[in-house]
Amino acid sequence: MRYTLFFLCWFIASSANRPEPVRAVFGVRVAIQANSGLTTFVCFLDNGRTLSQRKILSQREFVYIASGKWPSIYNPQRRNYFEERNLMIGIHTDSFSLKETDYCVPCDSLWKLRFAGYPFNTVNGIGWSNERYRPSDLQEKYLFEEYDVRNIDADYFLDSNFWKILSDVQDNQWVLNYRGIP
Repeated sequence: MRYTLFFLCWFIASSANRPEPVRAVFGVRVAIQANSGLTTFVCFLDNGRTLSQRKILSQREFVYIASGKWPSIYNPQRRNYFEERNLMIGIHTDSFSLKETDYCVPCDSLWKLRFAGYPFNTVNGIGWSNERYRPSDLQEKYLFEEYDVRNIDADYFLDSNFWKILSDVQDNQWVLNYRGIP
């Protein structure tokens, strides 16, 4: 009887669903925002079944959380995702004033995916889009096939596609290829 009870308890305990490890999923959307920004950063927690705990982030918050500088449920181990992926993103501390400033070189180019020219003035340069306010149909098809972004107005570059686009916009050959899509 004791062995049967022990076996029954072991069976129930071992067959119980163990929670999936939770991991952070970062993303970005390239569209004009209410605050006149051109990008919206987002973070979710992925438990293996759903994305939850969505948090909209400013670029500064994104850099500080993903670099591990700030403690967060989205980066509890305080990993530096940028160093791991060789991205030119991080936090610079001025040696004289000790003031910290964030920098995100690829983030400064994300608007170019969508616009032919900087939408608020002509000072900030030329974009990579072949249409004035959105990518051409073939560029949008490319973004969908490569990054799973069906609609540039509504969809986020998420998870591995997010890190991939941040890396790709730093690559001059990728930029030339994207601009060359009719």
